[in-house]
Amino acid sequence: MLRKIRMVLAVATFCATTLLFIDTTATAARLWPWMASVQFVPAVLALNFVAIAAIVAITLLFGRFYCSVLCPLGVLQDIVIWLRKLFAPKKRRNSLHKFTPAHQRVRLIVLFGFVVLLAMGLVTVTASAMALLIEPYSAFGRIAASLMRPLAVWVSASTDTLPVVPMSVEIITLAVASVTLIILTLTAWRSGRAYCNTICPVGTFLGLISRHAVVAPRIDLDKCVSCGRCGRQCMSHCIDTANHAIDLSRCVACFDCIDACSEGAISFSARQLATTVKDTPQNASRRAFLVSSAIVIGGVAASAAKRVAQLRTKQRAEHVTSPVPAGAVSLSNFRSRCVACQLCVNACSEGVLRPSTSLLSPMRPQMDFTRGYCRPDCTACSQVCPTGAISPITIEQKRNIQIGIAVVDASACISAAYGQHCGSCASHCPASAITMEQGRNGNVVPVVDSARCVGCGACEYHCPVGTVQSLSATSAAIHVEGLATHTNASEAVERESSVASVKQSGCVGCHHCMPCPYGVDIPGSLRAYDEALSLGLAGQQVRQYILHRVNRANLPDRCIACGACLSRCPHRISIPDIMQQL
Repeated sequence: MLRKIRMVLAVATFCATTLLFIDTTATAARLWPWMASVQFVPAVLALNFVAIAAIVAITLLFGRFYCSVLCPLGVLQDIVIWLRKLFAPKKRRNSLHKFTPAHQRVRLIVLFGFVVLLAMGLVTVTASAMALLIEPYSAFGRIAASLMRPLAVWVSASTDTLPVVPMSVEIITLAVASVTLIILTLTAWRSGRAYCNTICPVGTFLGLISRHAVVAPRIDLDKCVSCGRCGRQCMSHCIDTANHAIDLSRCVACFDCIDACSEGAISFSARQLATTVKDTPQNASRRAFLVSSAIVIGGVAASAAKRVAQLRTKQRAEHVTSPVPAGAVSLSNFRSRCVACQLCVNACSEGVLRPSTSLLSPMRPQMDFTRGYCRPDCTACSQVCPTGAISPITIEQKRNIQIGIAVVDASACISAAYGQHCGSCASHCPASAITMEQGRNGNVVPVVDSARCVGCGACEYHCPVGTVQSLSATSAAIHVEGLATHTNASEAVERESSVASVKQSGCVGCHHCMPCPYGVDIPGSLRAYDEALSLGLAGQQVRQYILHRVNRANLPDRCIACGACLSRCPHRISIPDIMQQL
């Protein structure tokens, strides 16, 4: 009975979690978005202490119930094990498994390496990306998003039963998901739950707790006839039938052994410590505490990475700071919490969020405005993120969140460089932040109001440059440069209005002067200078204000008066002279 209940619950949670990734109608995301939040690593990254406490408490009471019911990757392996049994010859169906000693040292080394890589993510984003390759929820998310979802979309298109959404799969994500699925399938087919009990960091961590589970499978020596049937049915290979002992650190509470024992010698009850395989040193308790603390601390330190998108026609422009979705609060928050589970990628109906194709930061979501733009009335990604990398926001809140500022490349713009009428960016801007003004050479150029621009990417998406074969440029002539920390657009407009009457630089934030060959943040420095004057500051106070507002690596001190910005500024501002004053 316990086995049947466990199987029903496992199938239900597996289907519910899978639907979060493959449902093209977003119904699953509306009905049970919390299903992703109860996964262990996402709960740690989101600081979801309720979920963490519940998982730890259940493990301490009943063993690794999480691994056999809630973990979708674990249930996927159970399906492979069931298929092997189904296709095995009848004589071998009841003897597919056998006890194997625990590779405890390997398990702890992998767990320690996982925590170290997550912690190193604060220094190099590649390290955390490597760690998430073996994290179970992230691995399943890639498999579901790259392999299962395309199949679901194809079925919808073939049967005309559900709405079909446009989608494409990045090669690197597809390759990693395919390799992961092949390894998992072969491992589960040959060795049962070997991945869970050797490689999986969550399985090892929960195994340290389940060794002390209050209720666990127990062998009654008075009833046991030493037939060995329980060991041959154990997919975790953790029942030592010769010594009548069960390694509770590897037992996933599948209850197959209880169902297999015809003598009723195995029961799920208060365990006897004498029946547990002792596979750790005497200092196991201390080590368990240290490793447990490390996994929680290291998980919070996980970071995500930027990517360079693989594109069809128009290529993505290079960014100094990559924009992240509204609700992410800041680039650092997004990096530290994202587990690359692909839920937000699947939820994005415009295809703006795409998995990275960079080998340095594989599979992490990144905004790409070459195939769509971030609609002001869509908050889907913020509603499905289980880790807090993108916090839930309302449509009204999103319309006032500034995630980036559009930057114009005048040398590639059809209007500014070629004198041809275009204005596509201005006409499609939902925030009315772009105007077409007379440039220095007489051509009309796009000018961006940095206070009103929210970084939605509509201008970059609608820009024809990059798609026109006759032009040498391969990316749009305007692109969104992300903000390291999101700001409130309404406050930016008010701030801009308050300083407009006292501006001394004449800068309107069009970014034509960028990039500076020596790394000076020219618009940022001029803006900080104007703000300082509006506040009544003078002399050294202006300098201190600029130091506070501009990244230290991009201060005016780096200016050598090379004059490169002079030829690009449509307002004929004497930028080098101002930089020297600052």
